[in-house]
Amino acid sequence: MSTTDTLPVTLDRVIEAVEAVGLIPFVSNTGQVAAILPNRTVRIAVPEGHPAQGVADYPRFFDPSHADQIASVVRRLNASTYLPKITSGTTETGAIALHLQHTFNWVVGATDAQVHAEVSQFIMAADAMMHQLATMLPDKWPPDGPN
Repeated sequence: MSTTDTLPVTLDRVIEAVEAVGLIPFVSNTGQVAAILPNRTVRIAVPEGHPAQGVADYPRFFDPSHADQIASVVRRLNASTYLPKITSGTTETGAIALHLQHTFNWVVGATDAQVHAEVSQFIMAADAMMHQLATMLPDKWPPDGPN
């Protein structure tokens, strides 16, 4: 039997992994690093003593009258996709918001290759999931239409 020593996953290692994807990391003083894509922001929180969490908020809100359709889309995507998982919630104004989430399994540490691969996979999967949501829940009045 062989063993491999792995280093703990730190904010600095996640920042390096975001840079390896070719994105500019934006770092907060709360232990989070964000990758900002067109119309999307993906964050990875690295809280001390807790598993790292990948999170992203879908940049649209939905009228409550679409709750059944949204629930169906969320169930279908969650059943067919490993990561990220989608949850829906109601905002203070009553609109439905969608939230993407993934918990990284780096409890005892990870190699650089593991950190880079999983950060890259989360960023790409979150972006792909948002594209799926845009396809399945089309916006009939997009704000950025041609002039």
